Order: sequence, then C-alpha cells, then structure tokens
Amino acid sequence: MGKFAFTSDMETISNLLWSVTSAVGSGLCFLVLLVIGAVWLHPTSRPHLDRVSFRIVTIVVFANMMFAISSAVGGSVTHPGFLCGFSIFVLQFTLQFSSFLLLCIALNLQLVVLYHFNGQRMEKFYVIMSFVMSASLVVPAYAANQYGWDPLEKDCWYKNDNKTQRLAWQISTQVAWTAVAALGEIVASVSVILFLLRHQARTKHVFVSTSTSSAPQVIHANSYRGIILRIFLYPLASCFVNLLSIFTVLHSTVSDGIHNQTDYNILLLSDFLYGGRAIVYAFLVASDPALVRGVKALYHALRGNDPDSSTGKACTSDGIVVHIELTTIRDYLEDGQPKDMDVGISKTKPPSGGVISESTSSSFEREDRNNSRVLPTLDVQRQEETRRQEEAAAFNKQL
Repeated sequence: MGKFAFTSDMETISNLLWSVTSAVGSGLCFLVLLVIGAVWLHPTSRPHLDRVSFRIVTIVVFANMMFAISSAVGGSVTHPGFLCGFSIFVLQFTLQFSSFLLLCIALNLQLVVLYHFNGQRMEKFYVIMSFVMSASLVVPAYAANQYGWDPLEKDCWYKNDNKTQRLAWQISTQVAWTAVAALGEIVASVSVILFLLRHQARTKHVFVSTSTSSAPQVIHANSYRGIILRIFLYPLASCFVNLLSIFTVLHSTVSDGIHNQTDYNILLLSDFLYGGRAIVYAFLVASDPALVRGVKALYHALRGNDPDSSTGKACTSDGIVVHIELTTIRDYLEDGQPKDMDVGISKTKPPSGGVISESTSSSFEREDRNNSRVLPTLDVQRQEETRRQEEAAAFNKQL
C-alpha cells in the first residue's frame, strides 16, 4: 500500500468546499436579513417579530453572514499575509459571538419560564456580555499573531507550527468556550423541556384553575409550549454543529497534519461544517413561524386587505389567533333575558281585564334581579379574559 500524499489538488478541493459553501451561506443570510428588515419596518407586520429570542437571532444571522464572508475569504487565500490572518480573526470573533448569543437564547428561556425573569430587561445584557466575552477571547490571540497561514492544512487558520502551543491556543481561545456554550445549551434546553413535560403530565390528571392554583408563568408556558420548543431549535442546532466542529478542528492538530484518507475526509467535514453553518441558520430563521406570519401580514398589508377583518380574528404578536366568541353573550342577552335560565316568566297574555297576578309580578322581579347579576358577571369575565390575553402577550415578548 502506497504512502498517502496530501496533493495540491486535494488542497484545492478542500479550500473550494469551504469557500463556496461559505459564499452561499453569506448570500442566504443577507436575503433573510432583507426580509426581516422589510417585515420590521412595516407597522402591521412588526408585532410578529416582537420577541427577545427573534431579535437575538437576527443578530446571530448578521454575525453568521460576516462569519461566512470571512470564511469565504479565508478559503480563497492561498498564501500568508495580512488578509489571511485578519479573515480568521473576524471568523473567530463572529463564531464565538454567535455561539454565546445562541447560548443566551436557551438561558433566557430557562430564566423566563422557570425563574420568572423579565427577558426584555435581560436582553441588552445578553448582547453586551456575548460581545465582551468574544472580544476577550480572540483579541489576545490576534495580538499574539496566532492567526494566519496553517502549515498543517495549507489554508488560513491557526499558524503556530509548534503542536503544543498551537493546541493550547486552540483550546483556550476557541474549543473550550465552544464546548462550554454547547454544554450550557444542553442544560438549559433539557431543564425547560422537563419542566414543560412535568406540568403537562400534571394537567392531564388534575384540573388546575388558571386563577388560583398555578402561577401565570406555568399557564403561559404550557400555552406557548410549541413556540418554546421551536425557539430551542436554534441553540440545539448550534450545539450539534459546534460539537462536531470541535472534533474536526482538533483532529488535524492532534494528528499533526493530513497523513491518510481518514484525515482528509475529516478535513472535508470540517470545511463543510464551517462553510455550511451560515446556511443552517439562514434556513432555520427563514422557516421560523414568526417570520412566516410576519411576511404574510406584510403581503396582505401591501395589497391593502386585512385577512382578519372578515373573520373576526385578532392575531397577537406571537401569531396565536384569538377567537372572540360572542355566542355566550348572545345567549345571555337574547330577548332581554338569560336564554338558558328559567326565570319563571310567562310569555302568554295577562288575564282579561289586564290584571297581572301576584305570581307574574314576582316573576318580573326575579327577571330584573337575574339580569342585574348577569351583566356585571359578563363584564368581569371580559375583563379577566382581557387581562389574561395581555399577560400572555407580555410573556410571549419575553421569550
């Protein structure tokens, strides 16, 4: 069996795979950002995107677009130089920034659902801390001239040819923190999913009053279970991609280069993962139900028609359609009396001579008392329903 040789053609294929997939990802992210911008600018469709997680995801899409652009540059450069090192600096910063933001999405769901934090108040801290953490990791490595032409994989990456030092820089500035973010995403996701499953199982056996027996957060979390699970797709996808990437980037360093077909296959997998990362997030955001509803609302608004006006439906910011049923009120007020309540009123004509008997007079008095009780009860019910809808909408915005 002949000795394996990492030829220039294999190097070209590897770099081409990385650069082309990155270019496609950057283009898709740009298109998604254009759609988000159009939906956000129109007042009719904007409420559909009014959620902490979606605003953070929008920043993630922008970061991944910059990540993909720098990846395309890094995969295209074929020699050492400033552009080679700077492209990896931008790549590493946007990679860490995106990973920390996606961790914050999972963390925010845990804090809001389990511990009743206000997600909107925490939002700016998520962005600021993610930016600071990312900068603190990549700036020292760039200042120490660790980014540049990789002698092992023949492309732009970590440039240190000392295996021990290279591995130390990779672990301390990228791999360890990527693993921490992935672990945090798993812990936060599992804790919230178990919380939802536990309370769902409880409500199957015990009727829980929404006003006294359960906290509003539990009620809303059960109501928004589908939305919460959809939001978790972002950190879970990040966790899957990051864990695979950790394995591939460490392999070439540990194996000290490309020495056989397995090493080369793992290199191609690494190129595909880094190049296809932006594609994954672009498709996830493009298929997000909130954005899809926003696009539909924008389409109808630009056409000048309101899809909800003819059906009597009102769509909240999370896209859940709230049907306002008027049958109960009509049942109570039809003919000026409760429809299903026996108030003892005879609809026949009074006896000849127009004299109303004492029993009929008592029936009219009972009717007046019943009607006076029905109307305040309906007002209280409407106020309670309005309050619950407002609480649910506020809860949705914090997710």
